[in-house]
Amino acid sequence: MATTPALEETYGQKIKDRREHIKMDRESFAKALGLNVDDVVALEEKGGGDLTLEKLTQIAGVLGTSTSELTPGFVTDLDEGVRVQAPGDNPVIEGMRGGTEYYTYNCLVRTRTLPKLVPLMLEVNVDDPDKAAFNSGHDAHEVIYCMEGDIHLKWGDPAAPREATIPQGGSFYIAPNVPHTLTATKGSGPAKVVSVNF
Repeated sequence: MATTPALEETYGQKIKDRREHIKMDRESFAKALGLNVDDVVALEEKGGGDLTLEKLTQIAGVLGTSTSELTPGFVTDLDEGVRVQAPGDNPVIEGMRGGTEYYTYNCLVRTRTLPKLVPLMLEVNVDDPDKAAFNSGHDAHEVIYCMEGDIHLKWGDPAAPREATIPQGGSFYIAPNVPHTLTATKGSGPAKVVSVNF
């Protein structure tokens, strides 16, 4: 399986390059940041260390640049155009709603090349549409395919929702920011869907 390549540049290297570009020595840089020279050496030579956004903003101010100019460039996580994720590397997230294990999210492969693409295998643990708990919508488009079991979909106004039953093998699309919820059909037990957010 391919591994993620190391960054070709680091925050530390970008900071050092900028400091040298503006002809600032380490002593002056350290003084301006309220650090000692050893701290600056560690910052520049160890990839940036434990940088916070606040600290990076302070450094950018001292160096007369922006945080984006001190941020390493994009490095692909693809191997000849492909990213592989082994089964044991799929993060699993319990989606709790109202104290109930409502969904189990099995996170499928993701890539920095297309960060808005979020594929999931979703276990729908609630099989009673009367216990449906809405989300407030999200900023992504979503396509869902029913893998196992039949899905009861509710969407729109939670007080007066639209409803549909989608059988196994069916699929549907949800536009951004539309409140919605899924349950399995009543009394049918858990169901599984593949969800692709983009």
